[in-house]
Amino acid sequence: MKILIVPDSFKGTLSSNQVCECIKKGILKTAKADIITLPFADGGEGFGECLSNIYNGNILYTYCNDIYSRRIKGHIYAYGETAVIECATASGLQTKKDVMNATSYGTGELIKFAVSKGFKNIILGLGGSGCCDGGAGALAALGAKFRDIYGEIIPCPTGRDLVNIYGASFRDVVKGINFTYACDVENTYFGTNGAAYIFAPQKGASKSDVTELDNGLKMLNAFLPRDISDIKGGGAAGGICGGLYAVYGGKIKSGFDILARAYNLEEKIADADLIVTGEGKTDSQTLMGKLPYKIHNLCKKHGKKCVIISGAIEGVKFGDKMISLTDDETSVETAMKYPQDTLTQKAKYILQ
Repeated sequence: MKILIVPDSFKGTLSSNQVCECIKKGILKTAKADIITLPFADGGEGFGECLSNIYNGNILYTYCNDIYSRRIKGHIYAYGETAVIECATASGLQTKKDVMNATSYGTGELIKFAVSKGFKNIILGLGGSGCCDGGAGALAALGAKFRDIYGEIIPCPTGRDLVNIYGASFRDVVKGINFTYACDVENTYFGTNGAAYIFAPQKGASKSDVTELDNGLKMLNAFLPRDISDIKGGGAAGGICGGLYAVYGGKIKSGFDILARAYNLEEKIADADLIVTGEGKTDSQTLMGKLPYKIHNLCKKHGKKCVIISGAIEGVKFGDKMISLTDDETSVETAMKYPQDTLTQKAKYILQ
């Protein structure tokens, strides 16, 4: 039997490469199989590393701010004239969830660093963010000026600042760059299907915060160079996608599709007997176009069996089998404390 393992990372515990190895180890404990592993990502953590590995790239390091304006060591991936930046590097979700006071400023700093190194193509991996500032922070790092009702500059905009923006100006400090926005969702910038309503609660927003953030995104959109209210994917990474796209243009693409082409994924799926995929948590957001659901659809297209194994599974059912690391026998605490052992153990059920 030929098995293809194509998982996302299990956010906060295991990289996609580690997930691959654990699943492979678990399967081989129960049966002999020809196993191919493809560590994958759809725009979030691991996306840049996957692309860099495919094209034999390297990593460049620099300092930047995290979502709470603390100085950290960040990095970009590079190959040829292309730099790949994961917004999760500087603007990723943290244990502390305070989306109202979170900013994407650090992602802008990484873009500025890539430009300073002479890269002409920038691919932004837009997933796993902990902010919802509509990209205002990133734009500020790139020279944009946002002003409040008194005309005072807001130097490092956060989610809380959006409703106070009453003016904006943009300097073209990023010239001649081809931007590609690698998204894992198609949600709009604002509205009931937008960045605030769909994603801000998991970043720590209360109901009143969600309303304030959504109003702030509408306010910011009014001052951007182009109206992005109907752009699919504009709400990715707390609106970083929409904000940057409004100023710098470029192409909004599925992060999954970018990697799928680079890996020749569809050909590998067609050649396998069983495909295994998964992520940290599989729920209703997965059906919005995240990696496991897209793998499932490709399996259906080619008549292949698909197994989903995830850290947690809530309220959704697809594929030929679904396995959750957390269940009546395994608590969330145990799975989080011993993720490799738990995943390896649960992977033994894939062929049963």
